[in-house]
Formats: sequence, C-alpha cells, structure tokens
Amino acid sequence: MGETPIPAEYGKELAYDLRQIYARIVGEHLQDIAEARKSDNFYVYFKNLEDLHTIVKHKFKKPEDETQYQNLLSSLVTLANKYPHVWLGSSKEPKAFAEIEKALRAIEMCLYEKMSDAKMFGSGGEYRGL
Repeated sequence: MGETPIPAEYGKELAYDLRQIYARIVGEHLQDIAEARKSDNFYVYFKNLEDLHTIVKHKFKKPEDETQYQNLLSSLVTLANKYPHVWLGSSKEPKAFAEIEKALRAIEMCLYEKMSDAKMFGSGGEYRGL
C-alpha cells in the first residue's frame, strides 16, 4: 500500500508555524537577556546568553564565528574566576564590575552580529514608518 502524500499547503503551514515558534523562543530569550543585564545579575545574564547561543548556533556559518564566540567566553570565564565576589553579586568593586560587564556585552554583541548576518532581524530592507 502506498502512503498518502501530504498536500503542499500543509508543509507550508508547518514551516510557517515552526518559524513562528522559533521567533517566539528567540524573542523570549532576548527579553530574558535584557532583564538580566538591567539587574546586573552576571550569572543569569551569562546563562541567558548561553541559552541564546544554543538556539542560534546553527546560524554561525563560518568556523571562525564559533571560535570568536569561544574566545569571548574564555575571557569571561577568566574574569569570573578572577573576581568571584563580583561575579556572584556580593561585591560591586568598580574595576572588576566594569571588566565583567564589558566581557558579557561583547558576548551579547557577538551573538547579535551573527544573528544579523543570518538576517534574523529582517532582510535589511527599509520599512516605512520606522
């Protein structure tokens, strides 16, 4: 017995539904990152960045993209180990705080650049009214 083929419109609907789910998940992670950044909770900020990385890693098209990300991550880990009290939030020593925050923001920007390269924020065309 042959299988009944799935009509093409169902495949299109499924692809659309999956894109919508993916966009919602990415959007939720972007919101989580913003909240953690604003609250100066370095560990949660880092955790949310790592979660976003897991979701968008397949968008890293060149091997050097992942290498760049891993180098930034390594720098952050070094700072977290160097300044554990600041990393855990029990101290806000200005120099250490600034270094850790700068490293986290570099990771965040790296992710956004890769997402932008993959046109996850749109095609780059102009939109009227924006």
